[in-house]
Amino acid sequence: MDLNYSDEQLLLKESAERFLKERYDFERRGKIIASETGFDSGIWSDMADLGWLALPFAEENGGLGGGAVEISLIMEAVGRALMVEPYLTSVILAGGLVEKLGSEEQRVEILGGLIAGTSRPALAHAERQTGFDLGNIAATAIRSGEGYLISAEKPLVLGGQFADVFLVSARLDGAVKLFAVPADASGLTSTEVKLVDGSRASDLVLDNVRVAASALFGAGADTLAEIEAAHDRANAALASEAVGIMDALMDATVAYTKERVQFGKPLAAFQALQHRMGEMAVKCQEARGSALLATLSVDAPRSMRIRGVSGARAKIGKVSRSVAQEAIQLHGAMGFSEEMPVGAWFRRLYAMENTFGTTADHLKRYGEIIRDPAVLSGSLLREPV
Repeated sequence: MDLNYSDEQLLLKESAERFLKERYDFERRGKIIASETGFDSGIWSDMADLGWLALPFAEENGGLGGGAVEISLIMEAVGRALMVEPYLTSVILAGGLVEKLGSEEQRVEILGGLIAGTSRPALAHAERQTGFDLGNIAATAIRSGEGYLISAEKPLVLGGQFADVFLVSARLDGAVKLFAVPADASGLTSTEVKLVDGSRASDLVLDNVRVAASALFGAGADTLAEIEAAHDRANAALASEAVGIMDALMDATVAYTKERVQFGKPLAAFQALQHRMGEMAVKCQEARGSALLATLSVDAPRSMRIRGVSGARAKIGKVSRSVAQEAIQLHGAMGFSEEMPVGAWFRRLYAMENTFGTTADHLKRYGEIIRDPAVLSGSLLREPV
């Protein structure tokens, strides 16, 4: 297996890093977070022009046909820059579900707008009782005339405050299904919530919201299985985002300890601190290897996908917390200041530990799947025979 990036992938990586470094520095991010909308429409339009919004979608749907590796390169740059625009939630999670489950009309309308930068869908699936059990959904959809009436409570919908259309999950005849619900639909109430990492989410309440029959996604499909697969794609992307943050923390810590002088010499000259930074570097590489396995697992059979993705989230949840804590400590009081990005990187990693499953959730899921001896002993990326 060739684990080297192609020339095209290296160009994508370099262009993503350069764009965000020039257009999305820490000061600019602070202004975006403090703004009324918490969103930069100009950056989103530029991302559309660069092809980022089209990257993961098939060419027949207007996309560029990129794969999980290309997405991982974008997400590393997103992590380093701490971008709050909803690339993960609108493009990878919601957009991926539209491509998998949507009719031709739905793909043209929603994906077409997303790729052009004029539409931002958001998935509204989890409920208060859902936890890590994606099938624990109480929302209901009932047939009414030529459409459906949907009633649901969907807290903390990531990217919801930017969305113009929601993909709302609800039970129809006992099975979990997805419905396209416009953000301005009558009976839908959205309340903005600010999160610890500076991003925003929405608490949604749907009270007998009426949608047309054409709002239903994948009438004959196994919607819950596709939702699980979409969350695994999002978790793999989160793993790559964490790698970008950890690398940024490592670089910032090394640079700071070279500049900060104590007892007549730079902090980096003290052997005890060199050892601590050496441990940080090892953990960054452990995270990178885990994220790569998750990336390569997203299109593998389910058991292999779970092993790769949840194994990575469990590992990265542990080592990222350690790296972030070390970075804070080695920066001293400056690590807590609002003027330096170290604290913001820490808060983003903390938020990620509780996004699409906690570290403990993924460790349990990983443990359950490897109880099968065939899975444990088989190839990392192929279903055991």
